[in-house]
Amino acid sequence: MKKLFNLVAAALLAAIIVSCGNNPSQKYYKSIPDGFDAMCQRAIDEWKVPGMAVAVVKDGEVVFMKGYGNAHLGDSLTAPVPVTPQTQFVIASTSKAFTSGLLANVMDEYPEIKWDAPVINYLPDFKMYDPWVTKNFQVREIMSHHSGFNSYALDDLPPWGYDRDDLYKIYSVLQPTYSFRTKYAYNNSMYTIAAKIIEKYTGKSWDEALIERIFTPLGMKNSTTGNISFYTAENLAQGYRMRKAEEKDEIVVVPRTDKEDAFAWLSAVAPAGFVISTVEDMANWVKMHLNHGTFNGKEIISRKNHDMLWYPQTITGSDSTRLTNYAQGWTVEFGEQGRYIRHTGLAYGYTALVGMVPEMDLGFVFLTNNGSSSDPQSAIGRDLIELYKGNKSSYFDEYFADYKEDLFSKDEPKAKEEVTPVAALANKAYVGNYTLEPFGTAKVYEKDGELYFNLRKVDSPLKHKNGNVFTFYAKGSGTFDLTFTVKGNRAQSLTFDIVDPVGEFVRK
Repeated sequence: MKKLFNLVAAALLAAIIVSCGNNPSQKYYKSIPDGFDAMCQRAIDEWKVPGMAVAVVKDGEVVFMKGYGNAHLGDSLTAPVPVTPQTQFVIASTSKAFTSGLLANVMDEYPEIKWDAPVINYLPDFKMYDPWVTKNFQVREIMSHHSGFNSYALDDLPPWGYDRDDLYKIYSVLQPTYSFRTKYAYNNSMYTIAAKIIEKYTGKSWDEALIERIFTPLGMKNSTTGNISFYTAENLAQGYRMRKAEEKDEIVVVPRTDKEDAFAWLSAVAPAGFVISTVEDMANWVKMHLNHGTFNGKEIISRKNHDMLWYPQTITGSDSTRLTNYAQGWTVEFGEQGRYIRHTGLAYGYTALVGMVPEMDLGFVFLTNNGSSSDPQSAIGRDLIELYKGNKSSYFDEYFADYKEDLFSKDEPKAKEEVTPVAALANKAYVGNYTLEPFGTAKVYEKDGELYFNLRKVDSPLKHKNGNVFTFYAKGSGTFDLTFTVKGNRAQSLTFDIVDPVGEFVRK
């Protein structure tokens, strides 16, 4: 009888293995709360998210992994392509944690790099506008968003033709709006400084070091960077945006067609936003973090340096239910849901969310080709936490109601401020070359009786606004004010508005 029982048990086990082999997702449907799968599908059906891939890690195992919707919606000539766990997405600002994790990995090998040491110890050419800040800017402050600049400082410049090295140099003339260390202001381009340290000590590009030190040991075989494969990746989902239909209150989905603009911007701030990955790979990334830097018994990041990645540096907000802080590429929230470590990403047709509740040994990843809002993932992630606690929650319904209200609301036209019109000088008063290093030389010239402004890839008509103020247009960035400083009847210098003051381009 015992022998017969063993044979039956073996047969049942074999059947289970075969069944899971035929349906790879089946093995993940354990210890996942009821209703979670349906909630994810609602994001496709109700929120009109084109496609979404989801992975959940609980107690050291992947317990859920599935694709929803389509990586490509198809058209009259092509069929839709469904999302799978192997579909690649640009993970946008969730890339920041890869740069901070990579830097921590490098610091383990080169212990002379200290979080509390000045950046100039490692990058002697590092220079900020204020000499005191240059001397005192610490490694731990590169990625903590309290540099003194406005939010998204220098983000406008990559489409103009400025690359990562240019942005690094331009910090020397960019004038801060706030005092150093006093205000949270989200910043992408600062992550290029962390990449500089990584590249100096590894002797490799940020992209190469990331593959060698993070992707490979974590078995992230379908992960890369946009610098390498944005144009060539075969499994990369098409980016889309969602907007209100023109004549009725419905959400419509339209493809992003600005791939060149996307590459120009994302490649310039790649350490902040240009990792390409899959939820299958990202599950390993989450496993490593929940295990304090270790994956499959191998230390990727030391416990000491991993703890620093989640150590709060800058208060980002607070209310009666939660306190949020920014650490090293992560937002750390303390509130009703416990210690919730997360980061969202949104860029050029893609959104992402990576979230973890360490005390619950819970982590999740949502990658989408919806480039309009990360709210669906944020809502489902919070609902999942509540479901694991045995609670009922309605974050999805609350977030969706708020989103529709914002999308469908009709903004009242703003009253125009009355300004006394002042005529411009004759065109010849402005024509000339104006220089500010490291920006280079800007040229103001006349063509067919109209003034033009040229700087790198920007070549735009100057539209008179008032007095010595004009506007110009930069493809991929928008419209900007340009102001001339005039002495007598001749312009002496010019400057333009890119969130923070950049100083004067002096006429030669």
